[in-house]
Amino acid sequence: MPTLRWNLIDWCVAISLTAFAQVQLVLFSGCCEGGRVTWPAYLLSAAETLPVAWRRRFPLPLLFVTSGAATIQVLLGTPVSDFGELGVLALFYTVASQSRKSVAIAIAALTPAGIVAAGAIDRWTAPYQLVLVYAQFAAAWGLGMAGRRWRSRAAARAAQLERDREERIRQTAARERARVARELHDVVMHSLSIITLQAGAARSVVETRPDMVTPCLLEIEKVSREAWAEMRLFLDLADPDDGADSDAPKRASLAQLENLVERFEHAGLSIDLAVTGVVRPLPAAVDDCAYRVLRESLTNALRHAAHNRAHVTIGYDDGSVCLEIANAGGIHDSAPSSSEAHYGMSGMHTRVRLVGGALSVEDRPDAFTVSARLPVPAAG
Repeated sequence: MPTLRWNLIDWCVAISLTAFAQVQLVLFSGCCEGGRVTWPAYLLSAAETLPVAWRRRFPLPLLFVTSGAATIQVLLGTPVSDFGELGVLALFYTVASQSRKSVAIAIAALTPAGIVAAGAIDRWTAPYQLVLVYAQFAAAWGLGMAGRRWRSRAAARAAQLERDREERIRQTAARERARVARELHDVVMHSLSIITLQAGAARSVVETRPDMVTPCLLEIEKVSREAWAEMRLFLDLADPDDGADSDAPKRASLAQLENLVERFEHAGLSIDLAVTGVVRPLPAAVDDCAYRVLRESLTNALRHAAHNRAHVTIGYDDGSVCLEIANAGGIHDSAPSSSEAHYGMSGMHTRVRLVGGALSVEDRPDAFTVSARLPVPAAG
């Protein structure tokens, strides 16, 4: 349906054409062959121009109205206003542009016959005038077909843009699901690994060393609270402006390295830690990535290392920070299925790639090594 703006434009054009056509007939009547201009000429001229106001709603019926008015003018021998002819051309253009293509082609095929018939009836019309009228109708039809093709291409482009937008939404949703899965895997697998080992240790000493059960339970409680606090931060349930929330977790950072190593050692994993270079603050994204790669690698070592020992090296260079985590003795035979084992590795690869770094994994009989290089600005 045409908009109000286009309706107003069509009405202004129709009224203007009608006014100019009537003025032209008045001038024609006053200066030359006034006897040919009778009152039906004014009505027929208005019938050619006023329908332009509704051309977008009823193009084909109104083309018949305007063409019929022009035909009657020819039969009566009354002059046809130039502006009345413009009204017929406007409806002809609209049919070519908006009606069914078959209708537009049929109208175009019938137009030459109509022009020739009008010339045969009106002896006042010279042949060159008929050629000129045909050229005008051909131009209007060509413009209408060009407008049809332009709208078709514009509609196709709009549909493609909509499909692209929907595809971007699906890709964004998929990336967000993958991010959620990585975060859940990091939190859940690390925490459950610690909890499982501490619970197993408590069960093994509950009868022989009851005094050792309490430290295990306290460690389980501590890990559970930290996991829940990290989950709250991840799900954005904690109020960042609430300074009274003592359980709100800190952002993952290598500044928590000492606590992380201590936790894994309490769980039974011996860690040889070496830090080289000048320790300095890292960009938030790189700091978070380094911490999570380190925690994921130590969690895998805790679960799968054959000798329960890991060697950790953190090196600060001018343009990067390098991590190397090696499980002494490789992995034991009870390692999980490939799909489970590779999920955490896939998450680490994704994290490192997102910050522009590189991660490699080397699996040898005597050691399973994860190495990561993360780019950071130079110190200074």
